[in-house]
Amino acid sequence: IHEMDEQVGSYQRARRKFSMIVYLLSTLWLVLALVQWLIVSLISEVKDVFVEYEWISVIFFILSIGFTMLFIFFEQSRFVRGLNWLLAIVIVEFAIVGVFALVVRSKWADMLMWYFICLLLLFLFVLVGAVIPHDLTLDVVIIFVISFVFLITSVFMLMIYVLTLAPYSFIVYQLIVSIIILSFVMYHAQTITGGRFAEMRINDYLLATIILFYDFIVIFLLTFYVQTKYRIASDA
Repeated sequence: IHEMDEQVGSYQRARRKFSMIVYLLSTLWLVLALVQWLIVSLISEVKDVFVEYEWISVIFFILSIGFTMLFIFFEQSRFVRGLNWLLAIVIVEFAIVGVFALVVRSKWADMLMWYFICLLLLFLFVLVGAVIPHDLTLDVVIIFVISFVFLITSVFMLMIYVLTLAPYSFIVYQLIVSIIILSFVMYHAQTITGGRFAEMRINDYLLATIILFYDFIVIFLLTFYVQTKYRIASDA
């Protein structure tokens, strides 16, 4: 019994260390992103480049997605020391550059306001996912089914916007997709915290940080419609 208690205690310490590394690294990625987005927003010479050549951001974002797929499906790449860090940094940095084309079309005040709103949402849903007693990892099929239904609705609302330009339709689309992503944020939080049916391996912290970073990116991308159309902060 004593040996079993020691094993449980050792596992819990390792899991806490893993969680701390994941959240600290995720914070580092998000701070790195904010600094670069502010630089692009505030320095007109850099801003003009990405206003005129938005395809640069498109290429970087597609490459980031490609490297992410490589990172996920070629599992060994996540555990080769040096290579794993290089890939993780490239994935994050390319995604950050990919957002430049949108950031330069927003005002820095609006970008900053929505950045912190998205950051707050990410933090709250990570916290909720980590502390609620219900094991969401047991309900992965239900989550996917509900998300699929929401996805159908979101595509419909997006097409309504494309064809009618009704502002409410895009906002509804934004809310639906955000709900889908935030439900997966809670799921990811439980796989990181552990003690559930499904959990991430304690040496897979780079993948965990990339998943959380992309969760934030998706939510943040959806805000650019409101950022550029309503300019709540810059017009205040």
